[in-house]
Amino acid sequence: MDLPAAETLLRGCPTPLARVSLSGETLATNAAWDARVGSGAIEARVHEQDRAALAEARRVAFGAEATRSLDVRLAREGERARISFWRADEQSLWASAEVTRDEHEERKARILLDCFRVMDAIVWSCDVEGNILLSDGNGLAHLGLVSGQSVGMNVFQLYPPDTAVHTIVERTLAGETFCQEDVTETAHWLNVYTPIVDASGAVKGLQSLSVSFGEALQLAKKSKALAECVDRLPLTLFALDKDGTCTLFAGALGRRMGRAASDLVGKNLLEFYRDREDIVSDMRRALAGEEHVVVRPIRDIQLRMRYVPVRDPFGNVIGVCAATEDATEQMRFEAKIQEQLDLIASQKQAIAELGTPIIEVWQDILAVPVVGTLDAARAEQMLGALLEAVVEKQASFALIDLTGVEKVDTDTAEHLVRVASAVRLLGCEGVITGIRPSVAKTLVGLDVNLTQTRTLRSLKDALRSCAGLGAPPKR
Repeated sequence: MDLPAAETLLRGCPTPLARVSLSGETLATNAAWDARVGSGAIEARVHEQDRAALAEARRVAFGAEATRSLDVRLAREGERARISFWRADEQSLWASAEVTRDEHEERKARILLDCFRVMDAIVWSCDVEGNILLSDGNGLAHLGLVSGQSVGMNVFQLYPPDTAVHTIVERTLAGETFCQEDVTETAHWLNVYTPIVDASGAVKGLQSLSVSFGEALQLAKKSKALAECVDRLPLTLFALDKDGTCTLFAGALGRRMGRAASDLVGKNLLEFYRDREDIVSDMRRALAGEEHVVVRPIRDIQLRMRYVPVRDPFGNVIGVCAATEDATEQMRFEAKIQEQLDLIASQKQAIAELGTPIIEVWQDILAVPVVGTLDAARAEQMLGALLEAVVEKQASFALIDLTGVEKVDTDTAEHLVRVASAVRLLGCEGVITGIRPSVAKTLVGLDVNLTQTRTLRSLKDALRSCAGLGAPPKR
């Protein structure tokens, strides 16, 4: 196609159209191409990661004498284009472009813009000479400024050479990236500085985002106070991530045991304590999601450890935090208390046995003198002891003597019947003796069924009867 015809085509085509050389140099463009893609070499208008594919498409289109199309990202943030090549003549190609906006990038941009409108932040940028091109954000109010007030000023004049900002801006314009915190008694800023580079990689300015954590400053002070308290308390707090790497170690107990944060933080505790299978098992239980408390001996100290899994918003375990305290003295105290309780229980058992002694008064004959009140606990103890004695002594008679009992109630009477019935199941006859007149009157009034239980006036009469010594003499 001759040059006049090509120029006519370019002027009349509403689609972005360009004539390019085999090396990618732009030979001619129309207004639509300049507006949507940009002037200059076509590679300079495309994202650097797509340039190789673009060159290959040109080569294929020229050699095959067919149209070759591909989707690329443009250097303009968030824009994409479908570029098509076809052969124009022996030395050049035609190129057309369908430029679209990346919906995903647009969505991200809208979200970021909406967040920026409400957050306490500042965005600003400058050129390579330090001239401020943009200054915006709610955070400017902290500096007594309004949006756009600093535009046109020079950052190097605002901040002298001996200031941190001056140094950071110089180094950012030299190609470095910074993330820097600025904390004072009244403010807390997180500042990010990144260089702006053109398609060739040359720095043409910088952009910066600063976020104010004013409310978090008081939280930071509280956290510092809490850390100081933990550092003085006789305990240890430690944490590990899901892989077992220690992320925190603090507390006076650790120092007392000769451990410092530098000894453990950053190290894998599952590996560090590999010789202590019990401690490794405790950590793995917590990493599996189980909250638990254990006591483990380390050197001459008994440590009580509480493990608590840390979860993300979806419930997945992302680590473990744990608190450790010295439980040595407490465990000694608890052991002493338990010894006292055991002694009291032993003494109580001895008193109960003395209260209802079981005496072998004759061959095959046992006597159980009952003194005082016969409640449920005492009746249960007496029943157990009597049944064991009946089996051990192979007794044929069990004499339950009530001489020392001055009054009874329904429960006491039922206990007596129950004891007599139980020994009967072992082939032993239960005999109740020594019933006082007042007790007899009460038993009749309570309508207690003693028809299957033999009763005799005294222990002596019962012994005579059971031993076969004849009836007692009449008086």
